[in-house]
Amino acid sequence: MTLALLIPANIAATAQAQSTITVTAQAGLGGFCKTGNWLPVRVTVNNTGADVNARVQSSFKNSGDGTTTEGMDVSLPSTSRKEFFLYIRPESFMRTFSVSVTEGNKVLATTNLNINCLSDPTTLFGVITDSPSTFSVLNSIRPLTGAAKTAQLKIDDLPDHASGWGMLDALIISNADSGTLTVRQRQALELWIANGGKLFVTGGLEWQTTTAGISDLLPLQINGTKNITSLSALSDYTIGSTALEAGTLIASGKVLAGSNVLVQQNGTPLLVEKPVGFGKVYFFAADPSLKPLSDWDGFENFYLHLIGFKSPKPLWASGRWDTYYADTALSTLPELSLPSFIYVCCWLGLYIAVIGPLNYFILRRIKRPELAWVTIPVLVIVFTSLAYFSGYLYRGTRPILNRIMLAQTWEGVEQSQVTGMVGLYSPTRTTYDLKSGDDFLLMPYLGTSPSLQGGNDWLAVKNDAGYTVPDVRVEIGGMQSISAEGSLPTLQTLTVQHDLVVNLSNRLPKLSGKITNTSSYTLRDATLVTPSGWTLIGDIAPNETRKVSSTLANSSNTSLTNQYTILNSFGWDPYAENNIPEQRRYAFLQAVTTSTYGYVNVNTGVYLMGWVDNEISVPVDLQGQESNSTDTLLFFQKLNPGLQVEPGNLMLSSSIYSWESTLGDSITSSYYNLSAEGYTIRFQPSLPVHFSKVDSLQLNIGTNTTPDKIILKLWDHETGAWIQVDLQSFNTKVPNAARFVGMDGEIRMNITGNQNDYFEITAVDFTLMVQP
Repeated sequence: MTLALLIPANIAATAQAQSTITVTAQAGLGGFCKTGNWLPVRVTVNNTGADVNARVQSSFKNSGDGTTTEGMDVSLPSTSRKEFFLYIRPESFMRTFSVSVTEGNKVLATTNLNINCLSDPTTLFGVITDSPSTFSVLNSIRPLTGAAKTAQLKIDDLPDHASGWGMLDALIISNADSGTLTVRQRQALELWIANGGKLFVTGGLEWQTTTAGISDLLPLQINGTKNITSLSALSDYTIGSTALEAGTLIASGKVLAGSNVLVQQNGTPLLVEKPVGFGKVYFFAADPSLKPLSDWDGFENFYLHLIGFKSPKPLWASGRWDTYYADTALSTLPELSLPSFIYVCCWLGLYIAVIGPLNYFILRRIKRPELAWVTIPVLVIVFTSLAYFSGYLYRGTRPILNRIMLAQTWEGVEQSQVTGMVGLYSPTRTTYDLKSGDDFLLMPYLGTSPSLQGGNDWLAVKNDAGYTVPDVRVEIGGMQSISAEGSLPTLQTLTVQHDLVVNLSNRLPKLSGKITNTSSYTLRDATLVTPSGWTLIGDIAPNETRKVSSTLANSSNTSLTNQYTILNSFGWDPYAENNIPEQRRYAFLQAVTTSTYGYVNVNTGVYLMGWVDNEISVPVDLQGQESNSTDTLLFFQKLNPGLQVEPGNLMLSSSIYSWESTLGDSITSSYYNLSAEGYTIRFQPSLPVHFSKVDSLQLNIGTNTTPDKIILKLWDHETGAWIQVDLQSFNTKVPNAARFVGMDGEIRMNITGNQNDYFEITAVDFTLMVQP
């Protein structure tokens, strides 16, 4: 869902007629944002009067009829101007919010911003260029879901926090000075790419200006320009486009290790890609605003293929947590568990023995049995008081922070993306101030905390280190929880080294090699994760090496990727009262891997998963008060294996392809989820595989009915049309397979069936045989 923002430009309203404070604000990127993502609000405050220590804040009415406020305390010296970003988490119903400058309870200036909510899942392209018309073709792109929108941006519009980039799918920088990027903007840009963003950078005559601030992100070390006499390789690459026989001036240089040349003209790279985490950086050596490219008809398919394809992400990186299991993970504290059965029995036995036989024998010995009318009530009061105070001591006398953190790390990326939840347990009824470090954004976790500060209000104030949330109210023995989002450079100390290689031959691809834990932490229950399944390695001590091997078989829907099977492979007992850490891990992993059909979709890639307990924490703590804490880190590191290609024909299975589906996080379904048009899947290779000829294409479409009830179509890249393929009971060999294989080996398919019959699609796999 996308929000189109109607931003008033340069509006400043003052609380007093002679106010010397003015404020203007712009929200989103080019007037857009997406629900479920942080909304950057770029604020400019001018002070033409005396010095003021003020708070600049954005506020809106939330779904609980309270007020959500994100603020920042700023010092405004006389005759000063300050620009900065505020970040808010908009709700889907939100139509307006305000940005104001306050001093205590006094409003010095305010501006209101109206927003309008659009219902379609729009793909947002950001463009920073001196010739916007060059990229107007982006508005004609038809992504797999929803429509495409283009936001014309400036460097200053780019947020300085990676969370503010979440609404953007791709960014194009062409003939614009990227050297003005700040350090924080540059760090946010890299983390956005690693988290699935796509950066497209052009060359040509102005390559130095364009790449000034981002040269270390590029797949090419540029050392100059050269003239080429033809661009025919580019038109050959973009199937169905007009031939490009004329030449142009391009930026040239050395292709860096880990990069992949997609198009080259007589050995000179024209288009080079570089994987960065989940995302990619593309460098296009020419200037598309100059002839012969300025009026070339191939750019629509060119951009659709490169940046119109959503970056594949595994299920745990989607940002969606199951609230029930997340609540369970936060509640797994010894202080919140019931006393043991033996403890309860001993206590009841002592109570019965004292109030019965012992009381009787003592009164009988002193010959005063009538005192039982006094001793029994007194003993009841004493034992009740002891039970109460022992329960109080059992819960502890200090507040407890249960911090659980999901971290995604990538090779070659300085920052790690971190999403965390913090449960604040209190033994007494009181209020606390929470603070975050490392610039972590905080927000209420709606699963357990409808009202953190009373009246369904929320206030978070930014400071130099992070954010502060004051006056969090907690009942006796109760818990409140918040969510935290940010990045941690310190997680780079949690490193592994490997020599993994994917072997391609005329058989199924195979992954093999060694993994070494080069960190100072023991990785608990380390697991190798691939699209074909989860393989438990076990605990890996510091400097310990383990060999791994896995056949990358097609497994779009098997027991190996079932959540229940994966969880049971660890041998954890979620009901073991004497093993709280295992209970917490079980619930935490369930929270981040729960899907509609119970399958944990990795999509593509190779990952190492592991756990670290009580050594690395979410940077959220209590302000001015001591507490106990429990820390659980679940981390996934994306590994980049090398590629080994054997001579002869190659088998490319769907297990080494990434995919994008109109169903979202699944490529299998039943008719309950299908429209009359069915659903569409786009497959693109996730490895830099180059081939010259397609020999065959075999499909394996699993279903609970006969093949004639399923209608499958493949996209003909030569004619630009859908072609129906008659499915067979098992493997279906596709005739004239080459026409269904597009740029870089892309394959598109559409699946539907008779809406009057119940049917399920239980597997979508294929095998492509090619020649190098």
